[in-house]
Amino acid sequence: MLDQESTTKRSPRYGTAVLTSFLWHVTAFAAAWLNTLVDREDNSCDDAGGFCFTAKDGADLLLAVSAAFLFFSMMLSLVIAAGFLRRVRSAVLAGTLAALSSTAVLAMGAVALLALQS
Repeated sequence: MLDQESTTKRSPRYGTAVLTSFLWHVTAFAAAWLNTLVDREDNSCDDAGGFCFTAKDGADLLLAVSAAFLFFSMMLSLVIAAGFLRRVRSAVLAGTLAALSSTAVLAMGAVALLALQS
């Protein structure tokens, strides 16, 4: 009986932590999306002899890569948030720490993967 009460008391905190983490990820995605809306001066590939990669193409590539990165970061933060809730009293702080640490873990993993391939 005691275990049921403690689980029901923790679930709203976990939901708040996950919502906070989700909102941080949405904010980062919105920043990448807004970057694609900015007008660029070098949109023309008329004088390019071969491969042409404009700033608009770079912004679109950043949006695609950041969407995938932030999706996996959000999935990882679901697991990490539960661990932070055991140590931190504030659910909002636990969600923020989960978002930051999951992003850092994925970034370090991506850097390690790129370093091993070169």
